[in-house]
Amino acid sequence: MAMAVLFHCEWEEGEQILQDLSAQIPDMDIRIWPDVGDPTEIEFAIVWKLPHGELAKCPNLRAILSPGAGVDHLFEDPELPDDVPIGRLIDPLMADRMAEYTASLTLWSHRRFDDYAVLQSRKVWQQVAQKDAKDRGVGILGLGALGLASARCLRPFGFALSSWSRTAKSEPGVTCYHGDDTLAQFLGGAEVLICLLPLTSATRGILNAATFGQMPAGAYLINCARGALVVEDELLAALDSGQLSGAALDVFDIEPLPDDNPLWTHPKVRITPHVSSLTAAETAAPILAAQILQVQRGEPLDGRVDPGAEY
Repeated sequence: MAMAVLFHCEWEEGEQILQDLSAQIPDMDIRIWPDVGDPTEIEFAIVWKLPHGELAKCPNLRAILSPGAGVDHLFEDPELPDDVPIGRLIDPLMADRMAEYTASLTLWSHRRFDDYAVLQSRKVWQQVAQKDAKDRGVGILGLGALGLASARCLRPFGFALSSWSRTAKSEPGVTCYHGDDTLAQFLGGAEVLICLLPLTSATRGILNAATFGQMPAGAYLINCARGALVVEDELLAALDSGQLSGAALDVFDIEPLPDDNPLWTHPKVRITPHVSSLTAAETAAPILAAQILQVQRGEPLDGRVDPGAEY
């Protein structure tokens, strides 16, 4: 009998992922939710924001795979099976896309283009004081695959790079901090803060009044991880007070961002609609197929998630 795979992904790219995945493993029996058939036959699930409780109906699952970089959508399910391995998508193309995004906005902030846009709107010909890159502290919250790609993209510019993660990391040209005891020290040098942390029960709301207050006055925030990492009201207060000079936001707690959200019209906020690192079917499908085949062969699963850490 063909291997049964549960699939649920409502993105535009979802259909192409499905087609490319079928080309990679032609003998799959793909069940597109909610047309699951007999759930006891399902061995693998490739799902994004599947309704809660659906995975628990599949007692013979061998692995749960995410077609996107995050797995927080899985851990939100209170009935998530705790004995089934979960695989993250680690895609070099997505890392490259993220590096482009974070580097672009870091340079935008560093070269003070927001200030020049205001001056242009007033028809004012005025030069603004400019630091050199070597004197600008750029901090990366989260040094996983996406954080590493961003650090490596920014390194040639000569910024004073630092990173913070929950566990010890090492990367040439980056001062690496880890653990709760070093977070304040890391934030104190982050004139530009790039947030690439996974969303977990430990990181939810980590960008708040306290953390903003530990950053240098006039610091700039770039968040392209998850919206729920930010306490929005406290971000707005930090922007209004001048503690933060600006924020570039690609992700939000509610998406699409509601029309009445004050972030839309705040003069110090730049908004993009969750585009920093989109999944590409051409590279994601082979990775997902390889993960399935690894499990079938009894090999270690690439990108296996630590359930205790939630990433």
